[in-house]
Amino acid sequence: MAKKKINIILILIVLGLWGTVVYKASHHSFNNGIMPKKQIKDSDFILSQINKDTFKLDKINRDPFLNKSLQGDPIPSKKQSSNYSSMPKKIPDAIPKVKQNSNWPTLLYYGCIKSKNQELILLKIDSKLFRLKLNDPINGLVIKKKYKDSVEVRFNSETRIVSLKK
Repeated sequence: MAKKKINIILILIVLGLWGTVVYKASHHSFNNGIMPKKQIKDSDFILSQINKDTFKLDKINRDPFLNKSLQGDPIPSKKQSSNYSSMPKKIPDAIPKVKQNSNWPTLLYYGCIKSKNQELILLKIDSKLFRLKLNDPINGLVIKKKYKDSVEVRFNSETRIVSLKK
């Protein structure tokens, strides 16, 4: 009997809340746009002129990040920009060219599983997980050595070390 009374009270409260919401929503839409107008006097408005604040930017003589003084004009002016772009660009010869072999698959080393008589290495090769033994070839890859936190993998006569993924 007590549950029935509580349910009736809660239903009345919910109906009261929803009734208030519906009344407020419909009251504004059926008002026909008639709003009382407030009388505005000219003395209520005070116009003031806003003066612009101006300041001069000085030329910076040092780099604030490197704490070094700048030599000359760091930004070329419009006269220099046309000559600057026409100057030939020198490519330094001292930059070594690194040979990137993009044929290597994506490798992730997940660890090692040890059992009584064998040791399997979990290696993810191009989003496929493989359980491999040492010196087992798969897709041209051969695991040469196993360390605590990495494995040495050989592919196309090139060797890389793959670290443990954490």
